[in-house]
Amino acid sequence: MSSIGYSYAIAMVGLAPTLIKVEAHVANGLPTFNLVGLPDSSLRESRSRVEAAIANGAIQWLPCRLTVNLSPAELPKAGPGFDLAIAMAMLCARYPALQERVKQIVFCGELGLDGSVRRVRGVLPQALAAKEYSFGCFMVGPSAAREASLVSDLRVLSALDLTHAILQVAEGRERVLKQVFPKQNLCDLRERYVQTPLTPQRTGTDSTNAAVSAAPEATHDLYEVRGLQVAKECLRIAAAGGHNMLLLGAPGAGKTMLARCLSGILPQLSFSQALELAAINSLASTAPPDELSLFPPFIAPHHSCSMASLVGGGSNVALPGAISLAHNGVLFLDEAPEFNTQVLNALRQPLEEGQITIHRSRAVTKYPASFQLVLAANPCPCGLALEKSGCECRSSTRLRYLNRLSGPLLDRVDIQVKVSRPSRLDLKSSPGKTSAEVAEEIVQARKLSEQLWQSEMKNAQASQKQMRAKLAAPLKHELDRMACDTSISLRSTTRICRLAFTIAHLDGRLLPSLLDLQTAYALKTDERKPTC
Repeated sequence: MSSIGYSYAIAMVGLAPTLIKVEAHVANGLPTFNLVGLPDSSLRESRSRVEAAIANGAIQWLPCRLTVNLSPAELPKAGPGFDLAIAMAMLCARYPALQERVKQIVFCGELGLDGSVRRVRGVLPQALAAKEYSFGCFMVGPSAAREASLVSDLRVLSALDLTHAILQVAEGRERVLKQVFPKQNLCDLRERYVQTPLTPQRTGTDSTNAAVSAAPEATHDLYEVRGLQVAKECLRIAAAGGHNMLLLGAPGAGKTMLARCLSGILPQLSFSQALELAAINSLASTAPPDELSLFPPFIAPHHSCSMASLVGGGSNVALPGAISLAHNGVLFLDEAPEFNTQVLNALRQPLEEGQITIHRSRAVTKYPASFQLVLAANPCPCGLALEKSGCECRSSTRLRYLNRLSGPLLDRVDIQVKVSRPSRLDLKSSPGKTSAEVAEEIVQARKLSEQLWQSEMKNAQASQKQMRAKLAAPLKHELDRMACDTSISLRSTTRICRLAFTIAHLDGRLLPSLLDLQTAYALKTDERKPTC
């Protein structure tokens, strides 16, 4: 005699979900357990975990010939997150009365040998996918229940172990429960889980019911930065338009502190942006989100980081890297010339496209990567080339050091600013505006940008065609004159035009003037004295 049971799980390729139907076939014959459907090594090991979990859960199970298929079979599956779905499909094959309830639930969790349900990476994007596929319930372990409950209008079931999962699925079906647990007293079995905390359910609109963090993540305030007026103005322009920037200066001049102030003056994320960022963090498993943060991320990888850790990678299905964790925020590369040149050059494509596409033999993975790049660099190995005295580096040594930042990468940097150490007079001067005051100016400038482009698009994302349609004839002529300059590329002229719009919006004007365009040219090409 044979029978088939099934359950549902979600497989993630990047942020793209696929509904997986887990089919289990139970038949008479020699006891075997075959798992098919392109599982990876960690998923193949689920056979031992599931068998041990069933054996330790006091579940009635007779040895049989078992085949489990993960459909669609051509899609590679990775990770232990299918354990709970496999176990439930096997139980449905043995006890068909469970099937009616099981088919309404998406399962996500790793099983311990004692049957406990554990957290896996990617719970939040799987919960979002379950809602998209119109499932009403999503079952996870207790440690992942709060993360899954960030998705509204989705009932989250928290199961301590496999036995608890069966009790919740078959609630009210005493006959089925007696078949599954013939040697257990059902009242005593339920009493064991009566103290399990209930997961709060969210209903209504996403933005009003999700747990949102209330404290900003920025640890530095522009109020603390003395002097460096030009550099602070450049930071303000970068924040208003979403522009990339390079801070070039001596050690201790304040480059890192300025960069860390940037995330504190950026506008808060929208709810959808915060949810997308939380899903990326859940996949990367860096800090599984139990609440949403509306504050832009600030990611600062060490200069020894690898290509995979920066742009994403790994075997089979690639995981997100630092550039995706910095999505809608800031990616800060301190001591940029110390990074591997190939790693730096890998940023060129995502800087243009706002996403990273990683090709592997078994899958093509895409992650969003729309970030603001901030590079900090010393002008030479000793770092004193911009100071009045002290540098003993040869000119060839300085040139070789800065050439580690390739021309094509710097072509994608909108603002280049020299940062000199503040003088004693600067240290005694009164502080300027606070980050909160500057942030309000950024918000007003962004509103003008939205009014101009009729969307939430930042100036750094505007196309040449969109901008030229708004420019007056004299500015078009000036822009064409700049394009004929062989010292800058056509890409640079587009970025200069974007900067000009941002400068105008910060000044409260909708369209740029000729002076704005010339100022933007100076910021892009750094044709000014280091007066910071």
